[in-house]
Amino acid sequence: MNRQTRRVAISGMMVALATAVLLMGGVIPAATFVSPALAGIIMIPVLVEGGRRMALGAWLAVSALGLMLCADKEAALLFAFLGWYPAMKWTLDAKLPGWRGLPVKLLLWNACAGAMAAMIFFVFRMDQVIAEYREMSRAMLVVFILLANVTLVLYDRLLNIMAVLYVRKLRPKLFKG
Repeated sequence: MNRQTRRVAISGMMVALATAVLLMGGVIPAATFVSPALAGIIMIPVLVEGGRRMALGAWLAVSALGLMLCADKEAALLFAFLGWYPAMKWTLDAKLPGWRGLPVKLLLWNACAGAMAAMIFFVFRMDQVIAEYREMSRAMLVVFILLANVTLVLYDRLLNIMAVLYVRKLRPKLFKG
């Protein structure tokens, strides 16, 4: 199989798998926040094999499919607004290595999360999600935002680990020779 065919095939399979993982967000109640993160991890082979442009295209495809097909629209919106991160993480790391890039990553992450919240409240008017956030006290909302930022730092580290595992362990088994 030539390289371009392999890249497209991997991208298509990973888009299908990531969409299936997003669909599970509507089946398993606690998966609203987990399924978008797992779908992002599934994009690592697309990034490694096809590059950033193909990974961003795959993110757009999964986002569109998720918004059309997922019962849990909050999980689909999370992926649509934050699923770009695995495709862009290494570009951000190259421009701002080490801890210097962390404030920029957090700023981008929070801006996208804020845009998503604005869409939920003012455009889509998702009453159930709005009711959940209104039930939270201000202190609880601050804790929720802080935990989301801690989660990004941990997710960033997990993406590094998963990329290394893919390149060193899985890729040689999939593409012998």
